[in-house]
Amino acid sequence: MSDSHLSSGRKAQKQQTRQKILKAANDLVKNHSPLNMDEIAKEAGISRATIYRYYSNAEEIATELILYLNVPDSGKLMSDWEGQNLYDGLKGIQNAYLDFIFNNEIPSKKFLGAILSSADPKLERGQNRITSVREFLASKDIQMNPVEKENLSVIATLLMGIEAVIVTKDVCGLDNQKSREVLNWALDRILKGL
Repeated sequence: MSDSHLSSGRKAQKQQTRQKILKAANDLVKNHSPLNMDEIAKEAGISRATIYRYYSNAEEIATELILYLNVPDSGKLMSDWEGQNLYDGLKGIQNAYLDFIFNNEIPSKKFLGAILSSADPKLERGQNRITSVREFLASKDIQMNPVEKENLSVIATLLMGIEAVIVTKDVCGLDNQKSREVLNWALDRILKGL
């Protein structure tokens, strides 16, 4: 068995465990039960020690849960935008993610802060965004070489993330509407330059 096969299997297992923890936390929240490590472990049917391998505390789980429950699903975005042209589809995907961020700005910032301050390599960010953009671009007949297509994926992902919202709002002092306008404008200019 190759190391890459083992690695991909472990990654899938880790992702399943994270999903199990988040589902248990979600069930507790829905039932108005206490959200603490003991209750989450009991609901998930796993040990507290296992949970602590993934999360430092219940607040970290709660922050990720908010994002987990609300983040746009790449499969749904694909079905919503698959029949659209490149311009309309990418702009639609961008606005779906911006809607999510503006509606969940504080948890999004907390999640970003937790990831940036953590040395835990298990924590990832932006995977839904880049997956959505890559899948959408792969579905289009675009006259670009693979490097250009990947560069477009990366820059489009940047323009629909919390990182760009932090810059436009916290650094530049824009409100939500103006932030969206500027980020839409930037993607518009890139797409028109293709």
